[in-house]
Amino acid sequence: MAVPGGGSLACGGVTRVGVAATHRRRGLLTAMMRRQMDDMHERGEPLAALYASEAPIYGRFGYGLATYMAEIEIQRSLATFLRPRSTGGRVVMVDVPAAVDAFSQVWSLVQPTQPGMLALDPRWWRNQLADLETSRQGFSPHYRVLYEVDGKPAGFALYRIKMDWDATGPIGVLRVESLIAADADAYAALWRYLLDVDLIARVSAEARPIDEPLRFLLTDSRQPKTRIDDGIWLRLVDVAAALAGRRYAVDGRLVLRVRDAFCPWNEGHYELNGGPTSAACEPCSDDPDLELSAADLAAVYLGGNRFRTLHEAGRIQELRRGAVTRADVMFATDRSPWCPSHF
Repeated sequence: MAVPGGGSLACGGVTRVGVAATHRRRGLLTAMMRRQMDDMHERGEPLAALYASEAPIYGRFGYGLATYMAEIEIQRSLATFLRPRSTGGRVVMVDVPAAVDAFSQVWSLVQPTQPGMLALDPRWWRNQLADLETSRQGFSPHYRVLYEVDGKPAGFALYRIKMDWDATGPIGVLRVESLIAADADAYAALWRYLLDVDLIARVSAEARPIDEPLRFLLTDSRQPKTRIDDGIWLRLVDVAAALAGRRYAVDGRLVLRVRDAFCPWNEGHYELNGGPTSAACEPCSDDPDLELSAADLAAVYLGGNRFRTLHEAGRIQELRRGAVTRADVMFATDRSPWCPSHF
């Protein structure tokens, strides 16, 4: 997983957690979570992440809501760009083998600078592009487009369409499954392409970043209509390694008192010294500036939430005046964290 400052840390992906209805209320979920946390700790993975089927479940195991994602919808008739965008590349359709290679290249360009984004390889794309009928939900097979400059991939979009008509004419829907761009030109060109597909009335997309630049490309700034949902729930399996593994907006020092009943190896005081180029975090005995749970530390770790927000919600205690402000300045990121892949 990419973390603020351009680095990446090993991250355990937790998925498909369930207990049979015949075996509920016997502590099996807790036992599974105990086993996976111990396994990840032994493997030296500082982070763990999951998408929660139900929000109340995983906080008690130390997971915090770390990223958000947007579901957007654009009325195509209102999708005029504020000003023409001249780009130096072209949008082309590609077959699956070409898409596997090109999409992997684009992802590798973007992932290191996007906090919360997971590293993927061609095996992932071969799986995603298998395009099983059960994944279509009444929509078409995949359309795969690539934006390239001088023959090199700089962005891609993966989408489906569902055609329909009424008395007014065509009212088709285009659903974007993925759009990743390595620069602003690729981003604008791909959205312009998607919004220009004929016979379409609405364009929708899920799992988009909450700071989607699209609305600022459009003349009608009330587009796209947006709904925010929770994204990645993050767990700091090793607090010291996780805090030392990211970088910070300014040089600073914080002493944190971390509560972690489920992973007792994390319980205690930590001295964090970090800045834009380096960071160190070690257990200490100094008086703490802030006290918080491991779950709340995970919630602010990627920069998707502010210390001030959790402090005002009563979830972070400020033990030294000004510590909340100092923490927010240190943990600030230049872009909102986002995980555009599901697992």
